[in-house]
Amino acid sequence: MKKQFILFLLVFLLVTDIVLKAEEFIFKSSTDLNGDKVTEKISLTNIEGTCEFYLEVSGKKVKGELFSGIPDGFIIVDIDQYDKYKEIAVHTPGPSDDDNYLIYWYNGDTIKETAYLSRWPKFLGNGIVYVDGWLGFWSRRDKYVLNNSTRKLDHVPQYAYYVGVKATVKNNFPIFKDKELKEKVALLSKSSEIEILLCDMDDREWSDYIYLIKSKSNLIGWASNQDINRNLHGLPSAD
Repeated sequence: MKKQFILFLLVFLLVTDIVLKAEEFIFKSSTDLNGDKVTEKISLTNIEGTCEFYLEVSGKKVKGELFSGIPDGFIIVDIDQYDKYKEIAVHTPGPSDDDNYLIYWYNGDTIKETAYLSRWPKFLGNGIVYVDGWLGFWSRRDKYVLNNSTRKLDHVPQYAYYVGVKATVKNNFPIFKDKELKEKVALLSKSSEIEILLCDMDDREWSDYIYLIKSKSNLIGWASNQDINRNLHGLPSAD
C-alpha cells in the first residue's frame, strides 16, 4: 500500500509540474509589475511570531496574513501573459506542507489582493489557474479564471469533481441511482474491481461526500464516503 501511494504521488507531481523548490521563494526582487517599463523593487518582511507579513513595492506597503504558517518568501507569476501585469505570490508551506499562496497585483500606485489559494496551483499564463489538492485518496482540481475588470481570480464551479481511481471491493455494498442513496442500482460484489468516477461535495463536510462508482458490469451509482472507506481496498492514502 505504501509503495503504491508513493508511486501515485510521484506520478501526480511529475504530470502537474507544479512543485516549487524552496530556493525559488525569495524575500527581495526587482521587476516591472505593471508594464510601464519601470522596474519595481519588491520586498517581503515577516512579522515575528505570527503568520503576518509586510509586502512592499517601490515604497508602497501592505500588511497581509496567511491562513497558517510563516511566509518563506514569494515568487513572481504571470497569470495572464497577454495583459501588462505580473503578480506577486506570497507563500507558506503551512504546518504540514499544506501550501498557501496570497497573491497580489500592483497597478503602479496600490498593492491589491488577487486571490488566496491553498495547496498546489499551476499558472498556465492564459488567465487560468488550476489548483490541485490531495483529499485522502484522490486529487481534486479546481479552476480559477482571472477577471480582467476586478483583477480577482474567480472560481469556476463544477457539477462534481473527477476522481478516476480504481479499487477492489472488500465487502459487498450497494450503489444507488440517487444522491440521497435510496434507490439501489446494484450490489457490488466482494473481490470485484470498480472505478470511482466522481465526487459530489455540494457544500458537504468531508465525511458526507458521495461518490459515483462504475461497477465491473459497467453500471454506475452513488455511494457514501463511509461505504467507500469501509468496503474498498487498494486506494492510495495519505494524511
